[in-house]
Amino acid sequence: MDYYTRTFRITASYVKLWQNLNEVKGMFKKKYISTKNKFTIYTESIGSQKNPPIILIMGALNQGLFWYDSFCRSLSENNYFVIRFDHRDTGLSSVINYKESPYNLNDLTEDVVDVMNAYNINKANFVGLSMGGYIAQLLGINYPEKVNSLILISTTSDHRPYMDATMGIYNNKYDLPYPEKSFLNFIEKSKVHPPQNELEMENYQIEGWKITCNNISDEDLSELVKLVKLANLRSKDKYSAYNHGLAVLNSKERTHLLNSVKAPTLILHGENDPCFPLEHGKMLNKLIKNSNLEIIKNMGHMFSVNDARYLSNKIISCIQKCV
Repeated sequence: MDYYTRTFRITASYVKLWQNLNEVKGMFKKKYISTKNKFTIYTESIGSQKNPPIILIMGALNQGLFWYDSFCRSLSENNYFVIRFDHRDTGLSSVINYKESPYNLNDLTEDVVDVMNAYNINKANFVGLSMGGYIAQLLGINYPEKVNSLILISTTSDHRPYMDATMGIYNNKYDLPYPEKSFLNFIEKSKVHPPQNELEMENYQIEGWKITCNNISDEDLSELVKLVKLANLRSKDKYSAYNHGLAVLNSKERTHLLNSVKAPTLILHGENDPCFPLEHGKMLNKLIKNSNLEIIKNMGHMFSVNDARYLSNKIISCIQKCV
């Protein structure tokens, strides 16, 4: 048996074991759903489907498993039906040929609607992180009847400053700040010296999490490292997720539409977010009329396992006020 065949079989066995363990523990139930465009989206749910639904929408490049198990469990234990999923071009969902089938944020929003339909959900609470927050905003704009509440974590009303800066464009024409220099230096370094093999790619991903989390503890970083390794094992194509950047670039800005959002909205923003400095959260709060801003002390762009319980309590409190 050659090296690649052996590696593939070990990987497949590991992924199946992970899925089976989750189901045996009574945690996550897996479900593949088909979108209107005939793509496949891999989803996992936890809790009783009779309970009010919470749909978790992860950020760009990342699989649903980055919604920590403990975070999902905390929500479900408070009598919610929780769904997390792999965006197209990540994890166990379909890999897309972007040249043949280009897509944008509206298309990713339609994927979420397809997930709702597959679970026979008419109205849900949506938690979106980073790009997932863009999608949650579009759900509030385009599908107000489907939205009970919005929880927007580490996101922005305008993706253009971030996208321009990561492409080396600085024209100071926006009302919002660019990402912090530490993050932009990381991006520039990766352009000059891109990962050359799987080990370098893994180290690059871990370094990226360290920078975006901003002063993360060793304990929390070790949990993210485990997830990075698992995500790489279950990826059909490690590079297809970068299509998300093209999808955002191919999308119109939505700042002028946010005044139409009617759903109660909670904005959770880290005071040390290097991707979207705090002004981004404050602007969201200003533009969405029925919103509240909660600044999370010491949090960067991604919340840690130790932050998860605090954030889940804030989310539950927000949803309960909508009843």
